[in-house]
Amino acid sequence: MNQARMGIQERIVEAAVHLFARQGFSGTSTREIARLADVNEASLFRHFPNKQELFWAALQSRLQHLRIPKELQNGLSQQAKPELVLPLIIELLVRISTYESELIRLLDIGLLELRPGAERIYRQQVAPIFQAISDYLEGCIKCGALRGLDPSVTTIALSSTILAHQGLYGLFTGAGFPYANNEEAVSAYSKFWLNALRPETKVDPPVPAIPAMSRIG
Repeated sequence: MNQARMGIQERIVEAAVHLFARQGFSGTSTREIARLADVNEASLFRHFPNKQELFWAALQSRLQHLRIPKELQNGLSQQAKPELVLPLIIELLVRISTYESELIRLLDIGLLELRPGAERIYRQQVAPIFQAISDYLEGCIKCGALRGLDPSVTTIALSSTILAHQGLYGLFTGAGFPYANNEEAVSAYSKFWLNALRPETKVDPPVPAIPAMSRIG
């Protein structure tokens, strides 16, 4: 959005998002935010009484975009097959990692620097999404569609793997993003996690060979 068309409060919040996500809470001053928003610091404090309140407003501005798509909601509630639902879960996570990188950084900063307040917001707005996925996985485990793993641990492992992989891949290899586009990423992650979570196929033990009887005489 063109900054000239934004209201003062919206400009302040957008400036706060960019600076907090880049520099952290402690590393960002209200003076820097006011300068980037093209307002004076006194005007900033008329809208936000302190820096912490401004951080929560910045985080909320990005959390409001965090929703479970309707197709995924239906798949979770109807306990559809993992082959259908898991790619939709992964598509949501890939979209967040690609288009909501500032949100991920703000969530991390909140936990590291402002934990008590961050935990309250997490439980209100992030936890319901993770709980819906965990409940779905638990249902799949109970009916035998997925391996007997702890559903909450699996939800966290699935989410953190995808959210962290693209950034860590570049850090470890120096090769940029691991996949050419989001569709390729969703396909690769889905194949990996379906293979990891499907029940192990039982294989009948080999029949021992019967030794040939020695000839008599």
